[in-house]
Amino acid sequence: MIDIQNYIVTEMTNRGIDKFKSFPIFVDVNQPDIILDLNKYIYLFASESVDTKIHTKIELISPDNHFAFSKNTLANSAYSQYLFFSEELNIVTSNYGADMSAFVPYRLEFWKVIPETIADNCVIPKN
Repeated sequence: MIDIQNYIVTEMTNRGIDKFKSFPIFVDVNQPDIILDLNKYIYLFASESVDTKIHTKIELISPDNHFAFSKNTLANSAYSQYLFFSEELNIVTSNYGADMSAFVPYRLEFWKVIPETIADNCVIPKN
């Protein structure tokens, strides 16, 4: 099992980010193609399984990363699923059935990393 916190610290250090907060979140996927504006946050994909049909393909696409998997490939990938995404995340689901009525919603797990800037730590004096 991977130590998520050390993995995040290592990645943030490599990106030159000294201070940050991180916590787990879930993204509910309710349609085949969704786009999440990650703003200035960084998401670490951490799902170890996904509740979809066996032939359903899921793609996570951002300007800095791309990961495609199915239920079986995700379950059998020990560490490859721990990937970072930033700016915008497009979650594309395909091979879910003949039409939209065959789509079954599912949930993905991420760690949300919020870099702290100098402005976040400033105190504005009261007059």
